[in-house]
Amino acid sequence: MWNLVDDSGATVWCSQRQSAGKQAINFTFEEPVVVTHIGLLFPHGKDGAVDKSKKRPKMVFVADVGHRVEAKFKDSPDMQFLELTPPAKGRRVVIEFDDAWPGATDDAPLCIAELVLKNKNKELTSEIAQKARGMNTPARKLLHQWHDDLSAPTRTLLFNVDGTFSYRFSPLMDDQKPAKLKGRWSAGGNTLTLEVGGKSFTLQTRLTRVDDADDPHTELALSGDAPHPSMIENFKPAPLLLP
Repeated sequence: MWNLVDDSGATVWCSQRQSAGKQAINFTFEEPVVVTHIGLLFPHGKDGAVDKSKKRPKMVFVADVGHRVEAKFKDSPDMQFLELTPPAKGRRVVIEFDDAWPGATDDAPLCIAELVLKNKNKELTSEIAQKARGMNTPARKLLHQWHDDLSAPTRTLLFNVDGTFSYRFSPLMDDQKPAKLKGRWSAGGNTLTLEVGGKSFTLQTRLTRVDDADDPHTELALSGDAPHPSMIENFKPAPLLLP
């Protein structure tokens, strides 16, 4: 997805062929933001026209935790900016691709060259790719919001591109105390280092690909020395779509 926000129309993000269900891209910001505009640039062919061998977004929804805003895009080779009314707000913003201009085949992937989110004239996505590409591969694989249970999460672990993380433990049992942690993180190989309150903790990580036909995903298992014992758990990425 970093190809979407690298300020280059030559790089392209594409969905997998024959992808089941709705396609979406998640953005999680370090601090709450207000998104007033969304911009899309479609892939180009050698003649500068739209590459119609791939599908291109026609109907897009920009969603926050409270609502969805509809945006309709033309099949144009130019960068298109649309205003969102009302704006999307919060730390997590989801771009849902609901309908598309047809590609050369029914199973053609949905492709986008550039996606820009703005708060009026301020770009919110321009530095994300640069920061992410500066990370090593193990760190980039952790750049998600993770939960222990997607239906009723008690543990939420968020890794940010600025090197900070946050963790929230909200137990269901009264005999367990809730916890909130913030600090810095780094990853290398199969290890995760967390710095909290001037102390450093090293955990072992294991990422396992789960090829579920309805919901293929990666699971994260943590073990070792944790700043809070509840963090020694298995985690799944937060759902692609907001409820």
